Amino acid sequence: MGFAVNIGYILMILSTLNWAIYSVLLKKLRIELPSLVITFYMSLLGFSLTIPFLIRNRGWEGISLLSNVEWAHLMFLGMFVSGIAYWYWAKALEVLDASKVSMFLYLEPVTTLIAAILLLHEKIFFISIMGGVIIIIGVVIVNGQMISVFQRLLGRKR
Repeated sequence: MGFAVNIGYILMILSTLNWAIYSVLLKKLRIELPSLVITFYMSLLGFSLTIPFLIRNRGWEGISLLSNVEWAHLMFLGMFVSGIAYWYWAKALEVLDASKVSMFLYLEPVTTLIAAILLLHEKIFFISIMGGVIIIIGVVIVNGQMISVFQRLLGRKR
């Protein structure tokens, strides 16, 4: 059970902080544009900020070397992971509080576990399933659903 801090953990923590600031600002700014337009501008800004790194590392040289499978992966990442997922997130922030929307981000590891089992045929570990159950219970509790479940159960017994 050793735990060593490394750059990966630090980057994950910074990513979490960045995501929290993004969610709160997106909700608080109340930008009078459709979610799809906001997502487009955010993606355009992200692309623009990435260009200097592409130029510095001469990234354009590797583009011609990509196979069709690699292009398909990039298209999937661009359309679904970066496009549609951010659009859904922005739409959710239109109708829910930022703190409530962020709670559902905790379901990502559970979804990843299920996808890894189904698509990559990864092994199922008891600790992974227990972690997933704990995450789901936590999301349910934080969103106030567990209290109503307990109330219904207690109400039936009386």
